[in-house]
Amino acid sequence: MTARIAMQTRRQKFPHCGFRPIVPHARGGGKSRPHSAHKHGSPASLFSAGETVRETGIYEVIHDRAHRSAHEVVMLSGDAFPACDSCGDRVRFRLIRTAPYIFQDEDFEEQS
Repeated sequence: MTARIAMQTRRQKFPHCGFRPIVPHARGGGKSRPHSAHKHGSPASLFSAGETVRETGIYEVIHDRAHRSAHEVVMLSGDAFPACDSCGDRVRFRLIRTAPYIFQDEDFEEQS
């Protein structure tokens, strides 16, 4: 199963997770963007559950009262940061680095 099909299947099974439909076309005329350092605010800026993800990338998840060790996840621009099943909306997210979504890269995007 390809990563894209797996992600689509997950989105269908878990619609409450705030996932948005996959958009196969990249912004900016189809040009891919290289990953970059955090641009919004200071590198230590924290985002909360319910906020909209501004940039696709790798985020560190920091759980309230450390019920789970910090871990990294990939979040897509336009999605909402989700609440944690254990610590709810007290979970925080910190951008580690931006990274373009593979299907928005000009070499991998679908032809319509």
